[in-house]
Amino acid sequence: MLLNNVSIQKMKEGYSKPRNPAVARAFAYMKIIEKWGTGIPRIFRECKEYGLQEPELIDFDGDFRVNLYRKAKGEFGVNDITTQTTQTTQTDALKLSEDDKKMLAIIHDKPAMTQKEYAFELGWTVDRVKYYLRKMKRQHVINRVGSSHNGHWEVLIEAKAWQRLG
Repeated sequence: MLLNNVSIQKMKEGYSKPRNPAVARAFAYMKIIEKWGTGIPRIFRECKEYGLQEPELIDFDGDFRVNLYRKAKGEFGVNDITTQTTQTTQTDALKLSEDDKKMLAIIHDKPAMTQKEYAFELGWTVDRVKYYLRKMKRQHVINRVGSSHNGHWEVLIEAKAWQRLG
């Protein structure tokens, strides 16, 4: 339910009012939440970044609902890309595109960066970064060392070799 003086428009702008201040302080102390009022704007920002339809916030006379949308199966283009990648990786010679080389260069220089940081550095979407990471991992060009949160990427071929491949 929406609290008094809290509208959907205010929520989109980041306005937040805790229902139970004691629970709110406890959650903040335990670092379960980062900051009040950042959740709804973050949902909108992430959906836009991933190319998803904007979420729908609905007020039903005090009740509150969020509709999140996902892309249709063919909308990602994953099936076509996967088929092409499978055909490419089954050939004996490893071929690297210019984008592969860009991704490898940044992984080589900054192996502990997050996918979001790689996307920002390259001016790409996060989905595009994920695609190239998966592709090169399947080709045994890179490997993930450690966890997804505390790990880093390792380039498995020599820099001279991947710079001349193509």
